[in-house]
Amino acid sequence: MRRTENAATVTKVLTALATIGILVVAFHPDLLGFLSPSDGQATSLLPSLSAVLLAVFGVRLVLWLLYRPVPMAADPASLPTLTVVIPAFNEGPGVRTTLESIFAADYTADRLRVIAVNDGSSDDTGHHLDLAREALGPRLTVIHLPENRGKRHALYAGFSLSDSEFVATVDSDSRIYPDTLRHLVAPLVADPEVGGVAGQVRVWNRHHSILTRMLHVRYLLGFDFTRAYQSQLNTIWCCPGALQCYRRALIAPHLDAWRDQRFLGARCTNGDDHAMTNLVLSLGAHTRYQQTARVETLVPTTYRGLTRMFTRWARSATREGLRALVFTPRRAIKLGLVRGTLMAADAIAQPLSIALRTAAVLGGAWLLLFDPVWLLRALVAGTLFGVFYGAIYLRSERSTDFLFGILYGWFALFGLFWVQPWATLTVRKNGWLTRQKPGQARPPAEL
Repeated sequence: MRRTENAATVTKVLTALATIGILVVAFHPDLLGFLSPSDGQATSLLPSLSAVLLAVFGVRLVLWLLYRPVPMAADPASLPTLTVVIPAFNEGPGVRTTLESIFAADYTADRLRVIAVNDGSSDDTGHHLDLAREALGPRLTVIHLPENRGKRHALYAGFSLSDSEFVATVDSDSRIYPDTLRHLVAPLVADPEVGGVAGQVRVWNRHHSILTRMLHVRYLLGFDFTRAYQSQLNTIWCCPGALQCYRRALIAPHLDAWRDQRFLGARCTNGDDHAMTNLVLSLGAHTRYQQTARVETLVPTTYRGLTRMFTRWARSATREGLRALVFTPRRAIKLGLVRGTLMAADAIAQPLSIALRTAAVLGGAWLLLFDPVWLLRALVAGTLFGVFYGAIYLRSERSTDFLFGILYGWFALFGLFWVQPWATLTVRKNGWLTRQKPGQARPPAEL
């Protein structure tokens, strides 16, 4: 109890300090001397731009504070039928940990079916799936694809074979909690207009290094803040492949088009989760975030692996952000004046922010060459926002790891600034980039 009270106090103090600091830098940079822009044009533009950014952030903050997960069903007998599809490529014996976590779930046995798809693995993944089928019984179906076709084709094979009310996906390098599936279906059961649900993705190997600790904070903020505020608008823009759930009847007629999606003439093999979410939203259904449906997944442990993963995500965000603009007007009408306006603004902000970040790389290089003081301004601003996000992290998880969130802000500023521009310029490329290597070690399986 004492620890919780202390964390709550620290959260309030950090939030207050960060808010005051951001306001000072935004509207009175001259008070900090070196933060004051050196030219009159920048001085006149900074408060206006800051006001817009702070207004957007303020709205998101209010929506985040209003978010609450949907309670799960108290009676296990009332649970709907559910199929969990697991695409696997070169996971080796580790895939059994994922399967065992699903079969250990507190979900009525005769209402749960699991389909594991071996996507043409070059290691012994198929053998371990067959062993799991012998051990776990008829509720596990194993599909062996003759060659590696990519995650989208593997999911398509599983989706096509399912006949349940809902269909979920769990990545083969992940593990769920015993109550995850019951929480995951709750928003779909509670509201027939909900077509897709995003679970909370946490970092399984978070204690591996400083990098993975930073990523744990980044992941949690991406879900407990970003998807939480989006859920208040009934519009999660990306239900994550590591843990997502859909109404099967809604997506079934459109699976062929989703599998064979093209963008600028190139077949889309990555971004399957983002594309499926866009499909659900384009059909007029809602998507929600369920904070209490948790999954832990492995993340890259090297800079190279991390940037490859982020590049794949960024290409998908570029493509799907533009596609979302097509159905945004009719979705805004469906959601009503307030929610519709906020959702449309959020939809426009996504490709706009990508364009601004791409342009900022060139602008940032120019500033560093001709006005290096801007580097200090960027550091101060990044630190203040890092403290603010650290306070948000503390509200979700009572841990001093929020400090790694501030560290991640600096790391992203200097180490990841190029990822989104490069991904935007190479958006037609579709390589997975981070395929699992045979025999990759996993952390202990205990939850």
